[in-house]
Amino acid sequence: MRATAVAHPMQALVKYHGLKDWELRIPYHDSISVNVEALNTTTTIEFGDFEQDVIIVDGRRLEGRAFERALKVIDFIRKLSGVAGKVKVESRNSIPTGRVKGVGFSSSAGAALAVAAYKATGLDKELGWDLTLLSRIARRLAGSACRSVVGEYARWYAGGDDVSSYAERIASKEDLDISMVLVPLYLDITTEQAHAEAEKSAFFKARVESAQRRCDELEGIIKEGDFTAFGRLVELDSLELHAVTMTGVEGMLLVNCDSLKIISLVRRMRKEEGVDCFFSMQTGPSVFINTTREDSKYVVEQVKELGYEPIVSGIGGEAFVIQ
Repeated sequence: MRATAVAHPMQALVKYHGLKDWELRIPYHDSISVNVEALNTTTTIEFGDFEQDVIIVDGRRLEGRAFERALKVIDFIRKLSGVAGKVKVESRNSIPTGRVKGVGFSSSAGAALAVAAYKATGLDKELGWDLTLLSRIARRLAGSACRSVVGEYARWYAGGDDVSSYAERIASKEDLDISMVLVPLYLDITTEQAHAEAEKSAFFKARVESAQRRCDELEGIIKEGDFTAFGRLVELDSLELHAVTMTGVEGMLLVNCDSLKIISLVRRMRKEEGVDCFFSMQTGPSVFINTTREDSKYVVEQVKELGYEPIVSGIGGEAFVIQ
């Protein structure tokens, strides 16, 4: 009863913030993302006669809140499958994460864990390869993991309960092919802290309403293949997300000086040089630069001149089993 799965993290395009159900990780509004092909999480899980559940990520044993969140996925799989054994889990990210924030590895972690556990317990034979169900399972570790499961351009329907809160693929790179230039940056604030803080903003209700409307607009733009409209809308959503976070009671700042340098670079390249590029940020300081394949090489050169080492990626697919 052992399996290995691989999943790609995602770049959130219309980002969710806050949770109306923290136990099931159900958000206030829908969200949309795209998977990052260049990055991945590989997770092996084995059910057996072990003394206790052990989860190791990048060589370190999980404890505390991180362990509890991962265990929610495993416990739900146990309930579905009837398998009662303890587990050994080993998970590795394609780059060292450390204090990197806003890259999306919690999404690939949840997706890879859900898919590996589903396969190891034989649920794929019993229930079929059900991406909707898998997205619901992965959501228990991290909300964004449900989108990571289904791959490419995905929409997470907020819903109101466990069954209605799931993700599905809404488009592929054939609809809109982009290049992502990612600049990983560091922060000590956790995503959960940021979610809790956002709900305290006086502008949170307005954010929920605008983000829900934006999902419908962005889905149409992606399917039409309009890159410029896509870039502008995702950039606007990023600014709105961070504005809500920094207007909570603690005045939490998820951006730093490095973030602002990258944002300034993007705006200069677009305005003064006509480069098709737009910035995007999640709940952290790391910056995605969404651009075209034609302009990606130049964008990378400019980012390197600022002293950063970017990661270039295309669009990634759904989570999959390799053993």
